[in-house]
Formats: sequence, C-alpha cells, structure tokens
Amino acid sequence: MVNIEKTIDMILKGQIKIAQPKVGYRFGFDSVFLASFVNGYIKKINKKKLLLADIGAGVGTISLIVGFKNLNIEITAVENNEEYLKLAEENILSNGLNNKIKMVNESIFNINSKLINHFDIVVSNPPYHSADGNLSNNILRDKAKRIINLEKWLQISISLLKHKGTLFIIFPAGILHNVLKYLEKSSGSFQIFPFRPNQNSSAKRLILVAKKGGAGPTQLLSGLNLYNSKGLLTKQSQLISEKGIYTFNI
Repeated sequence: MVNIEKTIDMILKGQIKIAQPKVGYRFGFDSVFLASFVNGYIKKINKKKLLLADIGAGVGTISLIVGFKNLNIEITAVENNEEYLKLAEENILSNGLNNKIKMVNESIFNINSKLINHFDIVVSNPPYHSADGNLSNNILRDKAKRIINLEKWLQISISLLKHKGTLFIIFPAGILHNVLKYLEKSSGSFQIFPFRPNQNSSAKRLILVAKKGGAGPTQLLSGLNLYNSKGLLTKQSQLISEKGIYTFNI
C-alpha cells in the first residue's frame, strides 16, 4: 500500500470532514450533488429502513453525506482501491458513522453474490474513461476514473437492487446514449437531470435515476445552473452544497 499525502476538508458547512489525497482524484460537486439527490429521494419516500450500496465509494463522500442526513439507513460502501479504502474507513470513524456505513474491499466485478437483489438504493459515480484511453500523470486519479467495462458496471449495479429499487448515477453528458442502452433491458422510468456550468452552457454532467423493472416514460428534468454570470455559485447550488439535500419529483 502506498502511503499518500492527504488533506482534511470540510463539507456541508463544516458538518462533515473528509480526508482525501492531496494530489489525485478528489471529491467535487459530482459527489455532493449526487448524494443530495439521494437524500431528497429518501425524504420523499419516507421509508422506515433502507439498505443502500455505494459502488466505487472512493474516500466515502457520498456515503458520509447520506449517512449523516438519514437516521434509518444501512450503507454498504464498495471500494477496491486500498488507498481510498483506508481513507474512507478513517472518514467513517472520524464522523461517527461507523454504525451506519460498512466498507467492503471488493471490485464490483467480483462482488459477493449475497448482495444481489439486496438493496433499496444503489448510488454510483462510475469511472468513465475507457481502459485504452490516455493515462493520467497521477496514478490514483487514473485508477479512480478508468473503467474496464461500463456496461458490466451498470448491469451489476442494477442486479444489486431489489425489484423496483432505485439507481442513482452521475456521468458526463456525452455518454448518455451508451448509459441508456446499457440500462434499458433491466430498468426504466428514467429521470435525467442536467447540470450546466451556467445558463449559456450546455450540460456537462447528468444525474440519471432509474427503477429496476420500471416501465414509465423517460423524463428530462429542468436541471440546474451551477454558476451565475459573475462566476459565483447560484443560490440553488449554494443551498445544495450547504444542506446536502435536493428534492425532485418522483
């Protein structure tokens, strides 16, 4: 295991602290906004007990935000990179969430069969660079963003869900066609939420919500502008980053 230099950063107005690599793949809006979507969904369905899987959990950012905001939840966070796994375990303990979050040191491609059809929610910020793409200068960043088989990653993510369970993923807008193609045989009732840098830009990131066994029509939601004309976070983006929750129609 490589001994990596780390930083301690605060999110949700200092309510959660996160140890992460000083150089390499570091959490950003993707993880915070995806977790906020999940929290909004959980608030709306108001279920007594939920089982959630965080696939490719990294240092645990999504799991930490969801665990912090919800009382009756059990989170299984799956991560096969030992450096990130160690930081995630540190983060879980330092934030007092070890009673809600369990780390699993496995690759999604070799996941325990006992977890199939087990979860109410699966959330993932999957790697999206192809295996034969250009290498990053930083090994940890490269490992975090590189995937061998996106289709298999998504199919396994769906298989972990109970019938009518819900998948939340975030990815670059340019691969939407492939994501829908890979998911349409096993899920549906898609809701697509675009994130735009500002009102004059096209979406760079999309959150997709899918139901296992769902058959409803695909919905394109209104989306969100991250920054205003002055280059500052919009009021809505600021609220999401501070509160860790975003409510949408389900």
